[in-house]
Amino acid sequence: MTQPVVVLGAGIVGISCALELQRRGYQVTLTDRRGPGEETSSGNAGILSYSNITPLADPSLLSRLHRLILNLDADFRLHYPHMISLSPWLLRFVSRCRRTTYLHDGDAMAALTLASIDLHKQWIAEAQVQDLLNPVGGLKLYRYRQTFLRDRLERELLERCEVKHTLLDAGQICELEPDLKPIFARGVLIDESVSIRNPEKLCKAYAQMFVEAGGQIRLANVQSLRQQADDWVLTTDQGVETTPRLVVCMGAWTPELIGQLGYSNPLAIERGYHTIFSSAGATRLSHPIFDVDASYVMTPMDTGLRVTTGTNLTRHETAPDPRQVTLVIPRVREAFPVGEVVTRDPWMGRRPTVPDTLPLIGPAPRHRNLWLAFGHSHMGLTMGPITGQLIANFISGTEQQISPRACDPARYL
Repeated sequence: MTQPVVVLGAGIVGISCALELQRRGYQVTLTDRRGPGEETSSGNAGILSYSNITPLADPSLLSRLHRLILNLDADFRLHYPHMISLSPWLLRFVSRCRRTTYLHDGDAMAALTLASIDLHKQWIAEAQVQDLLNPVGGLKLYRYRQTFLRDRLERELLERCEVKHTLLDAGQICELEPDLKPIFARGVLIDESVSIRNPEKLCKAYAQMFVEAGGQIRLANVQSLRQQADDWVLTTDQGVETTPRLVVCMGAWTPELIGQLGYSNPLAIERGYHTIFSSAGATRLSHPIFDVDASYVMTPMDTGLRVTTGTNLTRHETAPDPRQVTLVIPRVREAFPVGEVVTRDPWMGRRPTVPDTLPLIGPAPRHRNLWLAFGHSHMGLTMGPITGQLIANFISGTEQQISPRACDPARYL
């Protein structure tokens, strides 16, 4: 008899878990209040980057900690009304801004990232959506030489993990992207990274593979859960259901649900915003670019040039504050001749982050037949497939090819 599993959350992580469990022979139901990929997974920068191995707790942050706390830099904004509640998270984060810790966490992130991008490429071929891929690599650009020098530890980590990258001078940047304005002093090309022309379409393509193989997607808003004997009882706006196995992949909404079981909230929410520009005339941007000194990422997509902002550290329930988008628009125009803004209002997403940047993936510490997969920060799109594989291995009892110890939920719960 096929064994049932319910996966809560239909973002890229939940879809990946559902797809991998289905391939192990489980009867999977994927449940969310919205359709596949329609929440946070839809609005990211769309980059599957081999450089996504760098922890956020970088030692270089310590030299400008005062500027970050005072909201003087565009890449970070702290929401002061929640300063007290965020203090425990901030202290744990700052305590990790050490070279040895950075390299240790980076090694763990590299194992997840490199394996996950390989899985993405397999799944994209299976889903026959290769047209969504932009395979030219990604550019990290520096307006100022001192900022480039500040990031030397990041490049050391890339070398350590054998991530192929090429250092660029101003002339080489112009050769790769002739329509960029000549304001960049140095750059790093992450040679083998790819970007996605529409992240939501990618999520829906994976979900379609899941449905075509017999999976079920249910639209329902989960309000509560409790364990009854060996089953999980879910109360939703569509009624009550039970399942013997439950996977929770609800991103920023996960702590609210599992808090009903007595688990603490390990997350800070990195709010991210995006806006979309049209192209100007015959100008063309081939690579996604990260303008480090101006604190935005711009990615060519099928809807235009998507510009995503830096971090707005806050709590889940805080009202949107799109000032970072307003601040970044003139900086974008300094770098590239974009056209008009085509989005009526900036899009907002919630990036759930733990102090060491590594997601929580694995069995819940104090409950049977409950598995968790959340806290992926900026790397949800990149790490979706490997998260699904790890969860499926846990549930099926399959030997893990990558050690999941660094992602153990018990370290924060």
